[in-house]
Amino acid sequence: MHHLNDFPKRARNHRIERLAISAFENFLGDSNDFFIQSQDMNDYGVDYQLEITTNDQATNIRLFVQLKGTEQELNNDGSVSISVNRANLNYLLIHPYSFYVCFHAPSNSLKITLAESVVRSYKQSGKQWAEQETLTVKFTEDISESRLHEIAE
Repeated sequence: MHHLNDFPKRARNHRIERLAISAFENFLGDSNDFFIQSQDMNDYGVDYQLEITTNDQATNIRLFVQLKGTEQELNNDGSVSISVNRANLNYLLIHPYSFYVCFHAPSNSLKITLAESVVRSYKQSGKQWAEQETLTVKFTEDISESRLHEIAE
């Protein structure tokens, strides 16, 4: 009868995903520049649509965000690197100013990278990003209210 005690286990990534969602939504709760218009549960490459606000008014100008989470150690330079499918980046690039946000669980911090800067980094390195199936997204910058304000401007 021990087989009746064998139940599915929650994947470790599920916990990190929940922490990432909570951290990102809490951060945006204090934003004067954005609010969450929708959360995409189909996850083709966009997790959030953020709407820009100006003088507390909705503008119907939207930015798209892919949220990631990791428990890996920081790189030697303090950055975080994650792997994404190129198709995921293509999906974000359709909309200008789209960005990735990474929740780094060990430091309980959020980092940001614009989708366009991922392409720019690959082009500067001479790597053919468009021919690769997966790409590395490097997060060097902590997300901040001032950084979101720059993007909103």
